[in-house]
Amino acid sequence: MKLYANLHLHSTHSDGPYTPAQLAAVAKNEGYGAAALTDHDTVSGCGQMKKECEKLGLEYIFGAEFTVKEPHPFHIVGFDFDPQYRPMREYLARLSEKETHQTRAVFELALENGGISGITWEEVLDFNKGVTWLCNNHVFEAMKAKGLVKQSEYMEFFNKNFRAQRKAVKSDIRMKTAGELISLIHEAGGLAVLAHPHNQLEFVPSLIEAGLDGIEVWHPDLSGEERLEAYKTAVEYNLYISGGSDHSGLCGGYYDSFESEAALKNSPLYIKPMSAGTSKEFFDEIKNREKRSREDYTFSEMC
Repeated sequence: MKLYANLHLHSTHSDGPYTPAQLAAVAKNEGYGAAALTDHDTVSGCGQMKKECEKLGLEYIFGAEFTVKEPHPFHIVGFDFDPQYRPMREYLARLSEKETHQTRAVFELALENGGISGITWEEVLDFNKGVTWLCNNHVFEAMKAKGLVKQSEYMEFFNKNFRAQRKAVKSDIRMKTAGELISLIHEAGGLAVLAHPHNQLEFVPSLIEAGLDGIEVWHPDLSGEERLEAYKTAVEYNLYISGGSDHSGLCGGYYDSFESEAALKNSPLYIKPMSAGTSKEFFDEIKNREKRSREDYTFSEMC
């Protein structure tokens, strides 16, 4: 059994460097047979991703990665939910409003103190047409397109202008708790999966009580031992088993930020091709909402 589906990916509609169409092509070329676009707190790129996957012969499932702050910081991926379900549509709109408001406030502060120059907010919006959830990446990409910065300068740009400043921008838009979010995903007809549960497996039982459906196992943030523990947890609680490359690997899109192959391979963003995701069998379980006996599989077969 081998990995087949990459179910944790980001595009230019949140904080990834590839457009959804480019991302689908990279996933296909790497060898995946299925993909899900799981942008942060938005689904604005999913239509384009679905269309491109269909064109390339990739299986596709709808998704988004939601941020949760309470009762503990989690990221929860919602799969196969209806984005037009009114409470979900309204919540997604509020999340985009929250992120974009914070980004614009920090951007304007950076203009005032000289951290950013040579670009206007209107130019940022014009460069990112069709994007509803704008973060520091969208500002940086617009500046890069104007020749104001180079990709290798991203971390310096982020640390100087956004890292601490974003926290100071308050918003009256409340983010849902883990339980509230899981309930909303279910109400919209979807499945809720705990993303990259590094140091978070102890919370799985309480999240299951709130309705959690699955967890990620083959994700770059998890060590080999953590992956085994995540797999055992999924088997114990009969959870769906997901995974994906996130910002790492070929689909992460940041390999060209490094000056040499040696520097790349020494970075945490480097992973072996086709080493993150989930199997065809586990993907089919998620897509079809039908779990098979976990006795049919062993963890070693997936490594």
